[in-house]
Amino acid sequence: MNQLVNALGEVPYFQDLPAAAIEGIAHRARLRQVTAGEPIVIQGQECAGLGVVVAGQVRVSRSSPEGREQVLRILGPGRTFNDAAAIDGNPNPGTVTAAEDSVVGLIPRQTVLRVIDEYPAVAAAMLHLLAYRLRSLVDLTEDSALHSVVARVARLLLRCSEGDQPLVEGVPDACVRITQQDIAALTGSVREVVQRALKLLEQEGAIRMARARIHVLDPRILRDYAEEQR
Repeated sequence: MNQLVNALGEVPYFQDLPAAAIEGIAHRARLRQVTAGEPIVIQGQECAGLGVVVAGQVRVSRSSPEGREQVLRILGPGRTFNDAAAIDGNPNPGTVTAAEDSVVGLIPRQTVLRVIDEYPAVAAAMLHLLAYRLRSLVDLTEDSALHSVVARVARLLLRCSEGDQPLVEGVPDACVRITQQDIAALTGSVREVVQRALKLLEQEGAIRMARARIHVLDPRILRDYAEEQR
């Protein structure tokens, strides 16, 4: 229970709640231990409530009827998922899967609504977070529709080098420990194609690759590639 209380205290829109309120949310939540690859929330199913990552990491994705999957974001401890469904009660907008062995908490929708009603500042903070995520989705849509894989990789690395953290929400050093699999997931590509893109950027002098690290050497070169069209 203490682990869940600590994670809830890190949720951006719960941070200013009294300790008693956070403990009340924790008592109404259901803890789940999940293994890597295990689905937690299924796209299109009845609202599963608000999820919070207690330990580990989860991937939020959307799938097409043809089975194509796009990872929308990766979340670390203290970050929430299924926020929209928890607010409007509609079916889950995406699928949430454990990226590694993880612990998550699922908070009933009615509990979320009661907290919003009792603490209006929570609603404002939720809007702020949802606006941030909406902007990220707009960027992702633009990247997928207009830019080549090399450009998408360059744009992601640029955001990392400029202090934005587009990889794992809730893990501040994720850009330091970036992996090719993370890049592939967030650029809508596959590891082999991303590997070729990274090698090209390294040959051009934009980056230097090391074990589990990518060092940006020349942002100007990245910016040139970032505008490359499909």
